[in-house]
Amino acid sequence: WLWSQALDLGYYSKPPLLAWFLSGYTSLFGDSFVSIKMFPIIIYFFISFAIYKLSISLSISKNSSSLCAISFLIIPAASLSSFLISTDLLLLLFWTLSMMILLKVRVTGSMLNFFLLGLFLGLAFLAKYAAVYFFLSLFLLIIIDKKTFGVFKNNPAGGLVFFISFLVVLLPNIYWNLNNGWITFSHTSDNANLQNLNLNFYEPLKFLGAQILMLGPILFFSFVVLIKYFSFDFGNKFLLIFSLPIVFIVLVESFLVRANAN
Repeated sequence: WLWSQALDLGYYSKPPLLAWFLSGYTSLFGDSFVSIKMFPIIIYFFISFAIYKLSISLSISKNSSSLCAISFLIIPAASLSSFLISTDLLLLLFWTLSMMILLKVRVTGSMLNFFLLGLFLGLAFLAKYAAVYFFLSLFLLIIIDKKTFGVFKNNPAGGLVFFISFLVVLLPNIYWNLNNGWITFSHTSDNANLQNLNLNFYEPLKFLGAQILMLGPILFFSFVVLIKYFSFDFGNKFLLIFSLPIVFIVLVESFLVRANAN
């Protein structure tokens, strides 16, 4: 909230999107305690709707897509943190929208969708630098999925539109960091703390346990029971590509140093 009282193109520990959103929100609805506590709840409902649209884009039925959206709202990671204002809120929103638009790019390859992909991914970066993982998953998708590979190979202009729109969104924060000694990136690097290696097996177990707790017992045990019906169709491969590599990287980080649950 304090960030939103002093708008800037960047801040010491985080990129600026959350402050911008909060400033716009409080100018419309005020900055009372109740109003501010409502902000994350509203964003969570937008995320839930984005999950519904993403599920539809993956050819999941409307009923199952609705269940996916509702499941997100009731998992501990969302329900227990629904009154907390964090950069994860907007990262989740624009990450999900980026995945949805990427599926549209895969189908149509239109310039508008390439532009929207760059726009949403840029906003995800302005929410939290962890959005960099999206590029890793996108690279893996291009390698693994022939259709996605073909769209990017046969449409270099679209790829250029994607990159330029992404860069334009990110430019204000790049400019701010350039004028402030890249302090946010230095802070993010310091948080990783990779210069102080402390190999251990406890932290990875703690990290995996935290992921299970964030999902909640209902979703986790449903997964255990229903995994026998799992199939490697495109939808499941797509979701795995945008989750497993990230979990693996952070798991390795937790083995080397430590890693937060989020």
